[in-house]
Amino acid sequence: MEWINWLLPVLIALPLVGGIMAGIISSDRVRYTLVTVLAVLIAAGGIGVVYLSTQAGNGVWSMSVAPWMAHVGAVLELAIIAVILIVALKIKNAWIALFAILQLLGVAGGFFIHGDHSSSFELFKIDNLARIMLLVSCCVGAAILIFSIGYMDNHQKHAPEGAGSLQRFYFVFLSFLGLMIGLVVSNQLSFFSFFWEGTTLCSYALIGQDGGEARSKNAVRALLINSFGGVLLVLGVLALKCQTGGETFNELFSKSVSNVLLGKVDLRLMAAVLLAIAAFTKSALFPFQSWLLGAMVAPTPVSAMLHAATMVKAGVYLVMRLTPNFQSDVRVTMVIAFAGAITFLGGALLACTQSNGKRVLAYSTISNLGLVVACAGINSPLAYAAGLAIISFHAISKGLLFLCVGRIEQKIGSRDIEDMDGLMFKMPFTSIMILIGMMSMLLPPFGMLLSKWLAIEATMRSPFLLVFMVLGSALTVYFWCKWIGRIQHTGYHPVLPKEELPSTMKIALSLLALMVLATGVTTMLILNKVFVPMAENVYSSKGLLAEAATFPALIIFGSVAIAGIIHYFICWHGFKREWVRKPFLCGENVSSEEVEADSEVRSYDFHSVGGKIEHSHVTNYYFHGIINEKLVTGCLNWSAWLIILVLIGNTVMSGK
Repeated sequence: MEWINWLLPVLIALPLVGGIMAGIISSDRVRYTLVTVLAVLIAAGGIGVVYLSTQAGNGVWSMSVAPWMAHVGAVLELAIIAVILIVALKIKNAWIALFAILQLLGVAGGFFIHGDHSSSFELFKIDNLARIMLLVSCCVGAAILIFSIGYMDNHQKHAPEGAGSLQRFYFVFLSFLGLMIGLVVSNQLSFFSFFWEGTTLCSYALIGQDGGEARSKNAVRALLINSFGGVLLVLGVLALKCQTGGETFNELFSKSVSNVLLGKVDLRLMAAVLLAIAAFTKSALFPFQSWLLGAMVAPTPVSAMLHAATMVKAGVYLVMRLTPNFQSDVRVTMVIAFAGAITFLGGALLACTQSNGKRVLAYSTISNLGLVVACAGINSPLAYAAGLAIISFHAISKGLLFLCVGRIEQKIGSRDIEDMDGLMFKMPFTSIMILIGMMSMLLPPFGMLLSKWLAIEATMRSPFLLVFMVLGSALTVYFWCKWIGRIQHTGYHPVLPKEELPSTMKIALSLLALMVLATGVTTMLILNKVFVPMAENVYSSKGLLAEAATFPALIIFGSVAIAGIIHYFICWHGFKREWVRKPFLCGENVSSEEVEADSEVRSYDFHSVGGKIEHSHVTNYYFHGIINEKLVTGCLNWSAWLIILVLIGNTVMSGK
């Protein structure tokens, strides 16, 4: 256990120090080498910390520190908020400045609330939920780091005027990862808030990396919304200190404190609710989703890191940590479930109307984050296990998808799904990677489908909530299937061309694809041996949750492999090319040479009378003229604000 006492601080500091070094180094080659080494060390360090933490006697590892460390956390918190205030003054945004001032006043006010500071407290704590987040942040984050080397090298050559340097990018990018690692293991809320606000500040810098009015506007929006969440976080911590005198998750979850302090209001529950709403802002649930959609203007590694591995997961992580400790407050937790459910359905519905690939991924991310929050609010072992599974499987699959779309955009100059026809011919390797990612989001035996099935099972006793779950799941199938079909829309060509891409990008995509396939093969094993025991342990309900499924995914993959082998030896092995008759659609498909010679010719075009090349046209259906994105978003935002008001009202009324 002594090893982890120094390994964890090193793991937190490593990206931060590495970011400083990357910001100083002027040689691209040396910087890329440093980033590669850091990616390997972060992944190995994360796995090492997770393994060592499991050796604790009760499965929960913690690091206790002297009482004066609480003041260190408060000073760090004040410092990071002061930096945000300086940024707000620089960009002349009064609202962000106001939120920063309110946070500074809240943190300063906490100094005058005296609790028991005579004994040590647990600064860092690693339980099963923290282990999942560590693995997601370190492993998926490391793959994104490796991908960024090839991507940013090409991106910087075509970056718009005024774009930030690579030194700036990697300084902020690596710092962001280090702050996220610190966030998920922090038990003391001042340190938690420091890391929380640090990720907010880094996201602002990363979204505005390429400069320009549109990017600056979206970066400011992200800072504004997350600063509002920061105010709620500080208020929640203040409420907790007023109730208990302490500011750790231990005090927040303690059942020994008095439930009534301010009139009839349970301040401990109010603190938890304020933290939960702050989590809504970080995870971009409705009505706070606009900052995440705006983040799509950032370079692809930023989108992948924000949406898949780190920032948005911080919010659902906090909700998953909070709700099991307040399961007796059903009126509150069920409202949280509905807040998640409306985001799940609304995000899936709006994803169906998008042809921009990154916006589809963004709405899909928002939808799945809502599903996690809904699972947390349902407050049952089955739903909790589903939430854990979604956090894990979604991070890997969505990380792969974002990176693939970024690679496609660099190659074809567009992120529009309608421009991705014939992609299997143009970019066979990337096409296979993105198809693996998409299929893992909706097909058996991959974990996302199983997770959604568990979530639906958990809502059987709440018919209204069940409708949201079923409709959201159905819409998810729709928008993934039409994208899959578009990518596979290509003509007949006997040989696919070789796709050239940087080795770092190929390695990163391959690693994530292997993770997707490995977790797909072992989905049932992971569920029954990891997530189910974790859920039962959290809810102290041994035996109440039967095995979710006993049918091994290996049978499905094994059957496909055997069928492929049989097909190879019986059909393909003895196949002769001259037996093939080329397809005929008023004329044979164009040749590979014709596609390469003329950029207007597509791989599925065909020859008509006199050898004239005819263009076939196929398009997806996006409900244009039926579903108005602006109108639907407005309705969802108003509904979400109403749910938040009901959540606060129920909290106020809970003590009466």
